[in-house]
Amino acid sequence: MSLEHLPALRGAPAVSAAQMAEIDRIAVADLGIALEMLMENASRGIARAAFTLLGGVAAKRIVALAGSGNNGGDALGAARHLAGWGADARAVLAVPADRLHRVPRLQLDLLRRLDLPVAVAAETSARVIGEAFADADLVLDGLLGYSISGAPRGALAELIRAANRSGVPILAVDLPSGLDPDSGAALGLAVRAAATVTLALPKAGLLATSARGLVGELLLADIGIPAVAFARIGIDTRGLFVDGDLIRILR
Repeated sequence: MSLEHLPALRGAPAVSAAQMAEIDRIAVADLGIALEMLMENASRGIARAAFTLLGGVAAKRIVALAGSGNNGGDALGAARHLAGWGADARAVLAVPADRLHRVPRLQLDLLRRLDLPVAVAAETSARVIGEAFADADLVLDGLLGYSISGAPRGALAELIRAANRSGVPILAVDLPSGLDPDSGAALGLAVRAAATVTLALPKAGLLATSARGLVGELLLADIGIPAVAFARIGIDTRGLFVDGDLIRILR
């Protein structure tokens, strides 16, 4: 992984899941920043993190794992950007397409219009999914986000196990799936990421010493939420991204 050239920061502010939910609400409902805009910004930041980790993505196979929520949409959008940069990008959905939330489904529609391969875990054999991981250079984990409740189950758990078993480096989107965003504890089963690109601000659990083996290297991406949104809950983020929109968090 080639992260040394990224700007680095020690002591970045962190937020709880409840605080992040309120910041997202302020950005969308109060400030009028469309969720589509935030997701597109997040997608590009994740793609840039993947490019940085691999030292380039041309002809590299990247498998995006997507759940039904916004983290899934972020991973799908990142796959589209990476395909545009020359990657062999493809996606595996944990749920049928009609169960994706509205904005993530827009990202899926774009992938399909570009004829990028998309599989659904519930409709695909374990052998086929295993083969996809076997040939991959990087896995994007967009299965679960900071609103997680309880241990991963069903296809989500199966995909987490398969990704961990594969030995392929995993880049977690916002936080490793199955990690409690506040405590950093694994909720029964969690992704073991080589690196995590968290969005807007680190979630408190990512900074827990006990979580380091699951989080890996910690990156922070600017997704376009202005400082005023954070200020409304008492957090000062002015100057956080003065050296760039993707930074390395030192712990």
